[in-house]
Amino acid sequence: MRFFLILLLIFITSVVSTAQIEKNIESRYQLALSYEQAGYPEKAELIYRELTDAQPWNNIYFESLNKILISQKKYDQSIELLSNRIKQNPGDLNLFGLLGSTYFILDRPDKAFEIWDSGIAMNPSSVITYRIMANYAIENRAFDKAVDFLNRGKKYSGDPAIFSMDLANIYAANMKFKNAALEFCNLISRHPEQLPAVKARMNSILKGPGAIEQSIEAVKDFIDSNSILEIYDLLTFIYQAAGDYQEAFKNVVSAEKKFNGTGTQIFIFSQDAYRNRQFEWASNCYNYLIKQYPNSPYIATARIGYARTLEASLDQKFILRTESWKPIVKPVPHFNDEYIKIIDSYNKFIAEYPNNSINIEALFRTAEIYRNRLLDKHKADSIYSRVGEISPMSEYFILSNMARGIIAVEEDNLDKAKNFFETVRKYPRVDPENLANADFYLGRIEFWRGNFSNSISYLMSVTKNSSADCANDALELSALINISKKDSINLFRYAQADLLVIQNKQKEAGVEFKTLSDNPNLFVINDFAKNKFAEILISNDDLPTAIKVLEEITQNTKNAIFADKATFLLAECYKYGIKDLQKAGQTYQKLLETFPNSLYFDRAREALQSLPTKNG
Repeated sequence: MRFFLILLLIFITSVVSTAQIEKNIESRYQLALSYEQAGYPEKAELIYRELTDAQPWNNIYFESLNKILISQKKYDQSIELLSNRIKQNPGDLNLFGLLGSTYFILDRPDKAFEIWDSGIAMNPSSVITYRIMANYAIENRAFDKAVDFLNRGKKYSGDPAIFSMDLANIYAANMKFKNAALEFCNLISRHPEQLPAVKARMNSILKGPGAIEQSIEAVKDFIDSNSILEIYDLLTFIYQAAGDYQEAFKNVVSAEKKFNGTGTQIFIFSQDAYRNRQFEWASNCYNYLIKQYPNSPYIATARIGYARTLEASLDQKFILRTESWKPIVKPVPHFNDEYIKIIDSYNKFIAEYPNNSINIEALFRTAEIYRNRLLDKHKADSIYSRVGEISPMSEYFILSNMARGIIAVEEDNLDKAKNFFETVRKYPRVDPENLANADFYLGRIEFWRGNFSNSISYLMSVTKNSSADCANDALELSALINISKKDSINLFRYAQADLLVIQNKQKEAGVEFKTLSDNPNLFVINDFAKNKFAEILISNDDLPTAIKVLEEITQNTKNAIFADKATFLLAECYKYGIKDLQKAGQTYQKLLETFPNSLYFDRAREALQSLPTKNG
């Protein structure tokens, strides 16, 4: 027993001693790093040598020593250190890589290549060997040699494509985009599942000068000898990156015919075109699919997609007709006949696919057109009601209730509106954005009624979701209420004017806002009213008066709550209203310089950059 205890004591002492030594060594290493970072390489070198002698097997200490020698341009000592180490460990490929790097730094590339080749010769049948040496060549920007190593490695690989991604990256870095594209094709031909990874990599490569043209040429050449669906897909992707949807569509049709498809590739292309807001091409593709592949499993989705893209394309024209730069835009119908045709397309879809789950979307889209484009609120409300009856558990039920609530507000039926928004709020699976919108309108309803405390409760719920689109508006309104609620009479008067704006009674609203803005004793309400009055003047095209009011706001250094917003609106008036681009540019610039933290900063910067210069 005594003998056992003695052995145990010796063992414990040994372990503690070893741990203490390890701790001391690590402390010395941290000290060396500190010296190195502080600019004392000589002191760091001494410690690294000490550590390497103490633990010659520790590659971290050894490589740190070599690195500090290189940093001091002690290349001969680095060569001696690495050469001696290779004699002791001839199978360590990294030593050959490091020694070759030292020679490369000395501007002796031939010697560097000789050393790297010597390392490969130690185990020429291993593909890892070639990858390791290629990495050292890449680190030293010896790209041609790296390509040589990787191509040699292909001979020993059961799957040469494992080097394709590396080779493609090297070719791309040297602007040999055709070679890069061919390597990507080789990779996809052997591993079609790598197509998404190749697309992701090419996203950045195709931005290079001449990259798109060279890549298209390479992929088309590859298709001639090795055509698989994924290679066609890659070519479509490159055409889309170039913005050439015509050639992309031709390529998709060719692939569909070649592989006897059922319209799958055309459908996918249509969806991509729609997401990229290429509505004309999306519409053409959907229409082609409907006519050429009537038995396609995607035919129902293609039919509603066709109607949806026609609507989106017409919406773009509609927006160009409206003065969307104005903060308050008067609703005016445009393209009525074209929108009626789109409604007919949706109704035709509903009739042909009465049991299809998609037809609820078609029904909802018709209601949206009636409300927002044809301005037939009564018809829209009746269709929204049908949506709720047919699909009370869908997202369209929520959206329909939101729309019906807004219609009720515009018709001055606040009780009815509140019920719709409360329905949204109580829905078990409402998403955060819709919940925030419902709370915002409920807060506004209480505001319009003069129930300011209740309004604040709803508005605070909105501001908890800072990512919601209406969060800033909710924050602005709650600030007005909190600051001005003691002056309930004038605050209620402001609220009534605000409701008139929502109901498109701008003339009456303008009178109220002007009265409030002319009263200098109202403090905050005055600023809010003056801002609203300026917006109404812009909406009514009274730009000279609007500019005068906005200039007053921007020049008021005492209580300029809306100074940044007024500055932005003033610039917009100059740009779009009176077409004075010089003043617009000066005003955008003023906002950037005066309000660097403004919510309008990014928009002002983009607007300034988009202004034409003197040279066009």
